[in-house]
Amino acid sequence: MIMLWWRILCLISAVMFIAGIIVLVCTNLTKNKYYHSYHDDELLKKEKSVNSVNSIYLTSGETRRFIKKYVVCKSAYEKYLVCNFTEKFKYIRFYVVQFSRRKRVISVLEMTQWDLTELSSRIIALKRGCKHVNVVIAEADGLEVNRNYVRPISLQRLRIFACIKSVLLFTALFVLRHVIAEVIGGSYLYGRNVTYQYLNSPINYIALAATFVLSVLSYFITVLGFRRKNAKAMNGGALEYEFV
Repeated sequence: MIMLWWRILCLISAVMFIAGIIVLVCTNLTKNKYYHSYHDDELLKKEKSVNSVNSIYLTSGETRRFIKKYVVCKSAYEKYLVCNFTEKFKYIRFYVVQFSRRKRVISVLEMTQWDLTELSSRIIALKRGCKHVNVVIAEADGLEVNRNYVRPISLQRLRIFACIKSVLLFTALFVLRHVIAEVIGGSYLYGRNVTYQYLNSPINYIALAATFVLSVLSYFITVLGFRRKNAKAMNGGALEYEFV
């Protein structure tokens, strides 16, 4: 009878694990939201050289006051972008938003430069899957235009995600522990009594307690250590490109 109850609990845990996975996939609790949507920037010029294709775009909105144009250079092996500033700022911060072919955000780069000596920005490496780009100004010389591009995930959503993740961890380890006990103590190896003895021993309950503690720690680690998925990257170098 005791074996039956443990097997029922194992089955319930397996069902909860599958249900939790489905909930996480369907709800996208940690999916980023954005303050701006994609804007189709005007293509000013497109040039083909021996090794690359260079496309110059005009920026839009409030960004044009600070960043007039940007060029996207595509070669067989890499893709990068360079901005053309309207003046030599002492400090400027802006976002380079990369979109997929379906115009879904795949990356947001936060770029910062100090004491500009020229009107061109550093070389900004783009992802190979990037098909569209938007450049959005954040601030320049103390004037803040956009504090952020990515909307922060609410603490409530983060706690729900952490809770589901902890339940998934507990149920997965519970099922794994029981399956291992059944296999090692199965009739083909040592006899069913080995499984029965383990499930009723202090070791089994210690293992369950350790699993519970690990799940609780997982919750707090997720809440306290969670960081936004958006990458922040800066690349050195200066591109010698004439904006005309």
